[in-house]
Amino acid sequence: MGVGQVTPLTYAAIAVMAALSACAAVGPASRSTDPGLRAVSIQPSGKPVQVAQPDRSDYDPWPNPVAESDPTGAELAFASSLLANLNRVSFAQNTEICGYLGRDPAGNLFTTVNAPGREAECYLPTPPATMTLLASYHTHGTYSSEYDSEFPTTTDMESDRAANIDGYISTPGGRLWHVDSDTMVVTELCGVGCLPMDPRYLPDEAGRITTSYSYAGLRRHENS
Repeated sequence: MGVGQVTPLTYAAIAVMAALSACAAVGPASRSTDPGLRAVSIQPSGKPVQVAQPDRSDYDPWPNPVAESDPTGAELAFASSLLANLNRVSFAQNTEICGYLGRDPAGNLFTTVNAPGREAECYLPTPPATMTLLASYHTHGTYSSEYDSEFPTTTDMESDRAANIDGYISTPGGRLWHVDSDTMVVTELCGVGCLPMDPRYLPDEAGRITTSYSYAGLRRHENS
């Protein structure tokens, strides 16, 4: 489960940190130095930033209880239905949409209010105190040749690791990914077209996509 930055975070600061980068920019890129932007931006020159796999030990997550995400059965069906609906809204509004998935005190799955973002970033809302957190979720917005949006990003993984939760990510091509922040591995739960697709999506531009990536493997992809 989980993600993070490179300085200790307080409860007040975690809200600023909790913006997700939806899509890695195509070409040389680096993460924003502003902790409130968590986005990957296109740089006219320079080398991509190299970062080590993040360690959650210095981070201060939300005070909510946390439980292990299980991307099978009822949870998978819930997340799939949720992100199928949000993909349609995301395409219509040209924005990312994000939130938290968790359980109420009775054990029922529910989500925070869906937070609208921008084309390539989204700020996670504050979860209610009664929510046991399982995972973040966000869409990768509409298709654009400027973004490598069929892949999760290392920033997505870092954000989940800092919060000590897992993550669900949907793409313009209709893929559904799961971030396991214990192992720092992303897995494609279902392939292209299993969720609603952006009509503008061009599958040939995504290139070869495997069904699983480690944090280091995804970093190599972003730097290639």
